Amino acid sequence: MRHRSLTQRLVTRAYASQVPLPPFYRPPPSPPSAADMSSSSEPPTLIDGLPILERKNVLGSALRPAPVGDGPTTGFFRNNYCDASPHDPGSHTVAAVVTPTFLDFSKSRGNDLWPLFPSLRKQLSPSTTAPQATTPCVWCLCARRWYEAVKAAATHPLGDEIIPRVVLEATHERALQDGGFTAEEVAKYPAEAVIGSIGSKEWSK
Repeated sequence: MRHRSLTQRLVTRAYASQVPLPPFYRPPPSPPSAADMSSSSEPPTLIDGLPILERKNVLGSALRPAPVGDGPTTGFFRNNYCDASPHDPGSHTVAAVVTPTFLDFSKSRGNDLWPLFPSLRKQLSPSTTAPQATTPCVWCLCARRWYEAVKAAATHPLGDEIIPRVVLEATHERALQDGGFTAEEVAKYPAEAVIGSIGSKEWSK
């Protein structure tokens, strides 16, 4: 019974990463290998009985929790950390500030994340608006999905507006390898406003 419950949780957590990418994309990155997990003499950290890689961000310092504010709980393990694990083939490692513009773009690419963020809907009908989020929505996005937006921005009518800004302190260093981008590239899109509004409060807990 325990095994079945764990399997169901894994399927639920990874559902957003299973939508096929356009044909010009390479296959999903390989999950962390045994060598990755054994690079330290310390035993691996376990969450729900599953191992995770060392919590280090793209800045080379300790990984911070994603400052989700009033948004939904995020991360592959739903612990508000963009952890990297061999059991997460989608690599939900980029702490991205989700916007309506990005959600529309993602939906156009076959990955509809709108149901996760109803508070970001601008208008349900001409006379009824959806409740507005009081703080920015930060989500542990698949590394390949974030870089998909970066590459598409060059020819997209909205340009860089479709690229989610990134909370660098909460983005796992594994995102660089799995997403195929560099630390310099992701550093071009910092979410400094998010840190100023809700990050310091959540990190002081």
